[in-house]
Amino acid sequence: MKKSLTEIANHFGTDKGTEGPSQKWNPHNYTDIYEPYLDNFRESHINFLEIGLGVTGKNWRADIVHGKNSGGASIKMWYEYFSNAKIFGIDINECSYLDNDRIKTFVIDQGTIKQLDYFMEKSGIDEFDIIIDDGSHIPDHQQTSLSYFFKKLKKGGLYIIEDLLDNGIGDNKSGRMSSNKVVNTRNVLKQFYLTGKFSTPNMLSDEAYLASNIEWIRFHAPEKSIKYKLGKSIFHPIGKKYYYKKDSEKVCVIKKK
Repeated sequence: MKKSLTEIANHFGTDKGTEGPSQKWNPHNYTDIYEPYLDNFRESHINFLEIGLGVTGKNWRADIVHGKNSGGASIKMWYEYFSNAKIFGIDINECSYLDNDRIKTFVIDQGTIKQLDYFMEKSGIDEFDIIIDDGSHIPDHQQTSLSYFFKKLKKGGLYIIEDLLDNGIGDNKSGRMSSNKVVNTRNVLKQFYLTGKFSTPNMLSDEAYLASNIEWIRFHAPEKSIKYKLGKSIFHPIGKKYYYKKDSEKVCVIKKK
């Protein structure tokens, strides 16, 4: 019996599953979302690209590499799940130790068009069936990569962006994953979903192409919170009610026409 995507994820310690690398790291449970989308591709001879591999190196601190995750956990997961796929990975840190008969990695900055051009030239691939962005999470980079790689996606292909954060203009966040140049990527894409227009300012280089070639966008994994009914002590709630925060989705799946 074939393992589920979540089972494979948990084996390698990627936070895309339900366990993550250790008890110190909260898992995202993205794999249960992804499998219904990806199952039909599982045995196919597809071209697959993952942006951001979660590997240690001098250019980016990868805190996720600990416990069960020895580095590159998710690309190892994709290799086992997609048994006939050509799998490409790009990361700002060198990780050629992950290369094998079907995996090929490249040291690339996803926010630099010249380097993306170099990757496409060296990969020898014209189009991809599935692209997953789990890179820097910086909205500038996510939007630059989306604009560039959506044109390299096959008709009917899927483009997935992970970790849609409140990290753009007006979100009052700082740090290495934040930007004061553009609106956060969730906002940019949800505005298109609701109105047919992308929020600005953004780093989308060809909005017309995106708008005319997106078949649909779906958002997943909103943040779950708890509302308490307070009893005599605020420290001992007598009941609790779960609800989902508005505009807290962490993942979007985009299908190309």
